[in-house]
Amino acid sequence: MNNIFSFFSNFFETLWTWILPSFFKLIVIIFIAFFLKHFINTAAYRFVKRASNTKRAETIRQIITSTGQIVIVAITIMMILHELGFDIRPIIASAGILGVAFSLGAQHLMKDVINGFFILFEDQFSIGDNVKIGDLTGIVEKMNLRTTTLKDVTGNVHIIPNSQINQVTVFHK
Repeated sequence: MNNIFSFFSNFFETLWTWILPSFFKLIVIIFIAFFLKHFINTAAYRFVKRASNTKRAETIRQIITSTGQIVIVAITIMMILHELGFDIRPIIASAGILGVAFSLGAQHLMKDVINGFFILFEDQFSIGDNVKIGDLTGIVEKMNLRTTTLKDVTGNVHIIPNSQINQVTVFHK
């Protein structure tokens, strides 16, 4: 019985000295993360409302919100781990090294992303446009920085990496 009392006494003492002081900081970190997520979503939504080309603006909004959410979650996790007493320097250093290795190994992915950025930035085509990309003709169903998704008249869905898009014909309605 004495061991059980000693265990719970040590447990609550550890809880009181380690987690409780950080608890309020953790709540603030999570609150700020949710606020930033809401701010990015609201700003992107307002951008879409003001834009003249709503299809292009909607595509850019999706990219901004998804990228913003990934960045916010990553930073929030790092801040929480740091607040709980974990040394995050090895994690950040490992992420840097993995980033270099990933960029060397994923050159096609980087080409896809760069081409996707320019397709969106230059407004070459948008979601809902009827286009011909290479041999494929169809309606653009989805666009992101990496791929473009076409649906042809037979209902087949074609996913095209943006780095393979060399020439596009946009058919006007």
